[in-house]
Amino acid sequence: MISVKFTIKKTPNKDGKHSIVLVLIKNRQNTSMATSYSCEYEAWSFDTNTLKTNKKGQELKRIVEINNFINKTNLKIEDFIREKRRLNDDFTIKDIANEIKADDVTKAPALDYYKFHQEITDEFLNSNKIGTAKIYKETLSSLKKFYIKPELKFQDLNFEFLEKYDSFLRNNNGTDSGISIKMRTIRAVFNNAKKREIISPKTYPFTHYKISALKKEAKREYLTDEELQKLITEDFSANKNHQFAKDMYLFSFYCRGMNFIDLLKLANSNLYNERLSYIRTKTGVHLDFKLRDHSLEILKVYNQKSMNSYLFPILLSKNMTIKQIKYRSHKLLGQINPALKEMMEVLKISKHITFYTARHTFATFLKFENIPIDVISEMLGHTDIRTTQAYLNKLPNKKLDQIIDDVFENSKYF
Repeated sequence: MISVKFTIKKTPNKDGKHSIVLVLIKNRQNTSMATSYSCEYEAWSFDTNTLKTNKKGQELKRIVEINNFINKTNLKIEDFIREKRRLNDDFTIKDIANEIKADDVTKAPALDYYKFHQEITDEFLNSNKIGTAKIYKETLSSLKKFYIKPELKFQDLNFEFLEKYDSFLRNNNGTDSGISIKMRTIRAVFNNAKKREIISPKTYPFTHYKISALKKEAKREYLTDEELQKLITEDFSANKNHQFAKDMYLFSFYCRGMNFIDLLKLANSNLYNERLSYIRTKTGVHLDFKLRDHSLEILKVYNQKSMNSYLFPILLSKNMTIKQIKYRSHKLLGQINPALKEMMEVLKISKHITFYTARHTFATFLKFENIPIDVISEMLGHTDIRTTQAYLNKLPNKKLDQIIDDVFENSKYF
């Protein structure tokens, strides 16, 4: 016995609607196939296994579209079963499912990209991936400024659309780096939709639009030895914000380019016998190393001011959520980075120095000391050496000149 029936899930989605699914049953085996449609509970008819047609205007148009999709799918399955029986071929419900997928019948042709993009953004928020959610939110907002209609169908977001969106971004002072981030975000949404089997691979627009063409060699700022020495020796104690920014920057540098989120989460339990041991938030890599005298001096100053178990008096409570911690981190960096900018002006250093460049400075410092890249990668807590390679700047001309001079001086031929 074979049963083919469309129905709705009992549990509603986040928007309060219920997903429409196709249930296949044969010989007590069953499978449920998701569609890209959903509806209110009261809008579904359990007698006809379709949507009720008691609406008008655009709502009725949408109902007719979904019901046509249901009828088309049912006919497709009936034709498949009829043909199998005619040929006396046995088949399973998996065969039926594969037949439907092959023809993309269960894919909603009018699936709204905007809605799916927002769902992915919400998933990141619920997983406390605040930074990623922010990028997705900004990309969606940018898309809506370009394409101002209330809905954007996946199949309309094609190669031509991406080309026009690219031009729109450039005409609004978009950089290759910024455009690349937005395009990668859109591509990630498409990949997610493909994995969940809610769009056809044929819909994918990035076969021809190449994000790699946008990739330019990123200039990663860092402080040279001389510039770092200037920062260390300059007295900024008259300005509390400047002194705090200086201490945090140097502590990060001395502690292998520690990320700010990890710095502010450091607790007394992470410190033992003048060593730090912690799990890096971004990669989950465990780092354990001896603290240098300079970092111990900084710790001594701030640990006395801390009112809880944290090493620095930055987090207000031990019971803060991940979201609250990331918000606090973002807020503090909003004070540290402007302070660093002012300090660079005092030091007459014409570079865009932010807290994060302490990490680049540490990595580049090791590179100039001829430390192997795999060792640098381990110290930074990277899980992929390619990430480390992206961190490291090309050697400056003066360094290259010095290397050539050394080669010529030590050669017996010159």
